[in-house]
Amino acid sequence: MEKVYTVRNLKYNIYQLLLVGFMLLLATQTLGLVCYNLLPNVKPILLDKAGANARQISLILATLPQAIGFFLCPLISTISDKTRSRIGRRMPYLIYSAPILAILLVMIAYYQEITDFINRVVPSFANINGELWVLAVLMLVFQVVFLFPGSVVYYLVADVIPKNFIGRYTAVATICSSAIGAGFNFFLLKVSVENTKLTFAIMGILYLAVYILLLLTVKEGEYPPVNDEIDRSKSSLVRGVEYFTLFFKECFGHRIYVLLFLSTGLNQASNICRGMYNVLFATKDIGVSVELYGKIMGIGSIIAMVAVFFMGKLMDKFHPMFLYIYGGILIIITNIFGYYFVYTPLTFGVIGIVTALMYAIQGVAGTPLLVNMLPMDKFGQFASANSMVNSVVVILGAYLGGYLTDLFGYRVMFIWDFAVTSIAMTAMLLVYLQWKKLGGRNYIPPQRKVMD
Repeated sequence: MEKVYTVRNLKYNIYQLLLVGFMLLLATQTLGLVCYNLLPNVKPILLDKAGANARQISLILATLPQAIGFFLCPLISTISDKTRSRIGRRMPYLIYSAPILAILLVMIAYYQEITDFINRVVPSFANINGELWVLAVLMLVFQVVFLFPGSVVYYLVADVIPKNFIGRYTAVATICSSAIGAGFNFFLLKVSVENTKLTFAIMGILYLAVYILLLLTVKEGEYPPVNDEIDRSKSSLVRGVEYFTLFFKECFGHRIYVLLFLSTGLNQASNICRGMYNVLFATKDIGVSVELYGKIMGIGSIIAMVAVFFMGKLMDKFHPMFLYIYGGILIIITNIFGYYFVYTPLTFGVIGIVTALMYAIQGVAGTPLLVNMLPMDKFGQFASANSMVNSVVVILGAYLGGYLTDLFGYRVMFIWDFAVTSIAMTAMLLVYLQWKKLGGRNYIPPQRKVMD
């Protein structure tokens, strides 16, 4: 008899499950290719060419996007939990945002032409650094639209993939991310910098096509009716305040969630300086060419891909929290070596590859960790609370990181990563103690409990 895999009212045979997994991988990896490979590598270079300094780059790429995410991500996530439509509760946010993202991607590539057009229409605009203003605005608008698929597509994974396959799915997704990262850095980074317009246009078309295909192949099934705890007969203002209060009461009502959110936020902030300045550190301080930088990052992705291959089934058997903590400890050690030894292209390459490996080992545990720790019926809501805390921490971290980088140079990223990761892992050890207190292997996510 053919084995059936279920999640809610969805039933899959092995071939259907593989198809759904493949389409989700295609969707998430395309999003990652555009928003986590193409843009993060090219945006600092474009901003640098437009005359931005380190603090302006951190403001545009981290501080303001995180501030926007702080307010919008919880709203998008909580509403998506409560959405009931013919195509599901997550799919509307993915499909309607796709063409807008594609258009914005092309506009970023053509920011100089847009600036020239504005200068002709509004001559006084030429008296300021118009290119920097146009580029900054386009990047920030892109970030606003990105929040829709950037949050919701990962909730879709939790909604349609059986829980006992999440670890293996995440491992495969991480392997794919590493492979795509390697391919991008080896073959596309230099091309993207030298032929930005063509590259961004192709990526925009690819992104739109993939999400249309996702709509046609992946079905969300039925969700239970929304249990709205707020009296809808009250005024909009009163209901808004009560929704806001309920959100915080549910998501921050237990110490384990506060510590978890704080740890993941600090861990995200720990890499903020490297994410913003690594390519500039390599090319300006170490003398690495853009092409060589891409190859170093590509090799790191390949090695990380091999390591992650063995992680998926382990996380379906053992709790991902342990892998998350071990990865953080290895990152701390790697940054000590990085600070003292990275002065040549060779040493930059060695530490860069090792760092990519360490972050991949830890990163593969991220999604399974949240799936195991948060209530699944309100996963989007709790995940958005996590994003809120992450946003606050990264906003502060981006400002301080940019300030320290202006003072001490790009090398300070090693000290930053070491210190912030150390605090993050301390918080995660406290999460572990709370998890043990709440049953350990028999842990059930607590809800509506007053902070003890």
